[in-house]
Amino acid sequence: MNDVNVTTERLASARDSTTRAPASSQSGPWKRLVGRLTGASAEANPAAVPPLPGAAELRITIGVMLGLLSLLSVGGAILLLLVWQQSRASGVLTTQLDRTWDLLDTLQLIERWVAFGLVLVAMVWIALAALNAGRATGVRRNPVVAALSLPACLFGVWWLGNELVAGSDDWADQLGGWLGQVACLAVFAIVIDRIANAADSRHGPWRTAFMVSAVFLAHLQFLGGLSTIERADAVDQWGRYGAYLLIGGLIQVVGALAINESERAIEDATLHRYELRSRFSESLLAQASMHARSAAASTVTRA
Repeated sequence: MNDVNVTTERLASARDSTTRAPASSQSGPWKRLVGRLTGASAEANPAAVPPLPGAAELRITIGVMLGLLSLLSVGGAILLLLVWQQSRASGVLTTQLDRTWDLLDTLQLIERWVAFGLVLVAMVWIALAALNAGRATGVRRNPVVAALSLPACLFGVWWLGNELVAGSDDWADQLGGWLGQVACLAVFAIVIDRIANAADSRHGPWRTAFMVSAVFLAHLQFLGGLSTIERADAVDQWGRYGAYLLIGGLIQVVGALAINESERAIEDATLHRYELRSRFSESLLAQASMHARSAAASTVTRA
């Protein structure tokens, strides 16, 4: 009977470690806070929980929005190059210039709304990725802090660009402003990298996305983009702006591919970790069941 009791306890312990049992922390709030600051898990053996659905759909939406932003840049470039070519050949009428500016204003308005929606969708994906990484691995990441890091980063980038890069004629101030923008991107990249660490994901895609984002910021601040074109710009400069917009559109395409690959890497790693821990728990439960049956059979035989 003692053997039966031992195997029964082992079976109960294995059943508690399966994915059906919710994990409960026995530590207090102070220990959980220290564990989060040090990167240690507050739970000795947290249960694996299936990732929440919707991450793949959000990733596809982000990719479509990034592609739309690049198409807007390419469309603005084609428009500027056509008007510039016509001005060189036969001149441009005032009415044609007004229609061109109206089209550019429309493209800029669409770009702003798409960018705003992209930030919201990206925040939801970041929060969901942090939640899923914690559910699958037990390594908790605060989804609210992770999601809010994106608008905080964008605000810092905008403020530095407006105050230092665009608001100064000194090249040292402009370079310092761009380096400050890269630092804001680096802080956001560290937050995402912590989620990738929790999911045991590859770090190469996120680092590539970070470098492409830094290059795009330099292009936007020093060469210009669709949002920086103003009506006061002379027509003879539109050819140069059109070429810059084409280059910026290509950089955006590369960045969209890098971001999509990095998001996919985190999603795949999260699902892989959940499957591994789930199978391990099922293996423990099967072994405990076998021990219980063998102990029961040996007890009946001795009886």
